[in-house]
Amino acid sequence: MKIIPFFVIIPLGIAFLVSLFGRKIKNLGDILGPLGTLALLALSLYSVKLVKSHQVLVYKVGGWVPPMGISMVLDGLTSFMLVTVSLVSFLIALYSVNYMNKYTDKYKFYTLFMLMLAGMNGIIITGDLFNLFVFLEIASISSYALVAFGTEAEELEASFKYAIMGSVASCFILLGIALLYSYTSSLNMADIARVLTVKHSVIFLNFVAVLFFAGFGLKAALVPFHAWLPDAHPSAPAPISAMLSGVLIKVLGVYALVRVLFNIFGMNYTFSVILMILGVISMLVGVFLAVGQWDLKRLLAYHSISQIGYVILGIGLGTPLGIL
Repeated sequence: MKIIPFFVIIPLGIAFLVSLFGRKIKNLGDILGPLGTLALLALSLYSVKLVKSHQVLVYKVGGWVPPMGISMVLDGLTSFMLVTVSLVSFLIALYSVNYMNKYTDKYKFYTLFMLMLAGMNGIIITGDLFNLFVFLEIASISSYALVAFGTEAEELEASFKYAIMGSVASCFILLGIALLYSYTSSLNMADIARVLTVKHSVIFLNFVAVLFFAGFGLKAALVPFHAWLPDAHPSAPAPISAMLSGVLIKVLGVYALVRVLFNIFGMNYTFSVILMILGVISMLVGVFLAVGQWDLKRLLAYHSISQIGYVILGIGLGTPLGIL
């Protein structure tokens, strides 16, 4: 279980080193970026083996016992997501070595990229809601800066739009977490789920669920919360476009929503119907908006919205095959 915090420690450490010494040591980011992501890929593949033999692993930060202390959890879904994120980020880090030469202050790109990766890995492994929010903000703020990395007028406008909508989403999520904490007196996901089995107010939980649907739906670029993605996608450098579509909207939006719905509230018929409706609308609207698009990156952005619809529809079905 001691390998679990390294999914956050490695990218955070690299971001810290590159920000400190990147200006003086010219190729530090080019070396540490691919090496760090390769190490994370190796660790994530090892985590699959660990999960196969141990099912669920829990790391108690500082030795504090949950629900008082912070816990990091490794299970089947966690290891699957870690492998996916690590593989995509490793390939993007390799691609960035040559591609990012056209930008000044390349080391700042690697600092932000690694912070974004640390945030995503943190969301995947965290066992409590407050740290989920903290890591969500680390990944989000890094992605706002990365969208604006070229500092052209169009890029700054797209980043500003993304930052405003992302901040609104964060407010919804934080309010939902605060209400759940006031109701259950706990932030640990497993402990909240335990309390909710005994103390169950349908109206209150539905209201909190709506806040999470809106917040994570915005992060996932689900229709009707999708307006920021078609602007952010073409404006961002190619590696960040790949991160946005490849893993960022899935981890910050879909994965976090799945954890909240399945692990805390417990999936029910109402949530299932809402997810399926949102999924079908996203599938159709994304494709129709893509028709007539000649800007390739914008076309891919609309297809990302459509693909998120497929993902949400599958999860909304709630069947093993749908989730698979």
